Amino acid sequence: MKKKLLVTISILASIGLFTGTSTANSAQSASAIISSLPTETKSQYVGVADTVAISSYINFKKVTGPWTVCYSESYVGNPWRVALANEMKRMAALYKTAGLVANFKMSVSENDTARQSQQIRQFVASKCSVIIAVAGSSTALNSAISAAKAKRIPFVTIAGAVTSPWAVNVDSNYAVMGAELAQSAVNASKNVVMVKGIEGSPIATQQNNAAKAVFTAKGATIVAEVNGNWTPSVTKDAILNVITNNAGDIGSIWTTGSETAIIAQAFKDAKRTAPVITGSISGDAIGYWKANPNDFKFDGVALMPTWTAQTGFNVAMRILSGQGPKLSTLMVPVPHVKTSDLAGMWKSCMTPTAGSIFPVVPKDPLPANLMNAYFSKGAPVGPFDYSKTPDPCA
Repeated sequence: MKKKLLVTISILASIGLFTGTSTANSAQSASAIISSLPTETKSQYVGVADTVAISSYINFKKVTGPWTVCYSESYVGNPWRVALANEMKRMAALYKTAGLVANFKMSVSENDTARQSQQIRQFVASKCSVIIAVAGSSTALNSAISAAKAKRIPFVTIAGAVTSPWAVNVDSNYAVMGAELAQSAVNASKNVVMVKGIEGSPIATQQNNAAKAVFTAKGATIVAEVNGNWTPSVTKDAILNVITNNAGDIGSIWTTGSETAIIAQAFKDAKRTAPVITGSISGDAIGYWKANPNDFKFDGVALMPTWTAQTGFNVAMRILSGQGPKLSTLMVPVPHVKTSDLAGMWKSCMTPTAGSIFPVVPKDPLPANLMNAYFSKGAPVGPFDYSKTPDPCA
C-alpha cells in the first residue's frame, strides 16, 4: 500500500495537483508538527503538507459548558448524509446525557451556499458554542466563518475542507483516495466510466481531478463521464444511460460514492457482466455481494458516516475543552476494503436493498492515541467509546 501511495502522489505532483497555499513560515512550522505525528496519520499528509498551516485555534481557551453544538449541513438528499446527520444527533444526545452539551441545533441548505452562509450567521447570532459543518463549497462560506471567529465560535468542517484560516478541517486525503481508486479501476481495465459526486463539492473536485490525472498518466480511456451526485436514483439513471449508449467494453467503473450495488444491479438488469467497481462500501453493496457472490467485484474504501461524524464531534469537544489543535487540517486515514473483506463485514440486515445501512468498520480510524497527537493538550473528552457505535442492524 505504501508503494501504491507513493506512485499515486508522484503522478499527482507531476501535473501540479498538489500546490501549497500557506505561507513559507507557517508551512515550515506545520511540516515540523506533521513530522512528529504517528506513522498512521503522518502518511496522510504525503503530497499535501505544504497546504496545511498552524491552526488558528492552537491557543484557544476553554469555553465554559455545557455547550450548544450547531451543525450546518449542505445536503441530506442521500442515505450517507442522512446517516451522518443521525450519528451527529446521537453523539450530541450522548454528551447531553453526560452534562457536557446543553443543546443541539441543525440546519440544511440543500446545496445552496448562500443559504448555508446565512444559516451559519444565524448560528453565530444564536450564540452557538461551536459550529460543525459539511461545507457546500471550499470558499463560499469563508465570510460567515470569519463572523463566527469574531464571536469566538470555533468552526469545524467534516467531509470536505474550506480555505478559511478560521476553520479546523477534519478531513481525509480525498485527492489520494480518488487517485488510488483510479489506480484500482485502471488495474482492472483501461476502459473506465467515471461516476462523479456532487458538482462543486470540495471533495468531488479533489477526487475527480486526481482520478483524471491517473487516467491520463496510465493511458486510460474514459468511456463516459457522468454525475451520480452520490445519490442512488441519480446514479442508476446515469449508469443505465451509459450501458444503453455503450455496447462495447466497459472494463471498470470509477466512483467514490456508496452506490456500488445500484451500479452492479444495472449491469445485471442489462444482462451484461458487471465490471470492477470502486467506491465506498455500504450495506446494500455487501448484501448484493452476499446474494450474487460471483457478480460483484469491489476494490474501494470504507468512508463511513459513523466515524466521520464521530471524529468531527470529538474534535469540536476537544477544542471547546481548550486542548489546542495544532494544525489547520486534521487528517483521518480511510480504511481500504476489497471483495475478500466483505464476508467479515456482512450482517443479516444487509440486503441488496439496504441502501441506508452502512457497516461499522472494526477499528476507529482515528482512535484517541492518534487524535491526542493532533492537540497541544490531547486527551479524550466525555463518554465516547467507539466499540459502542450502534450496530447497523439494531
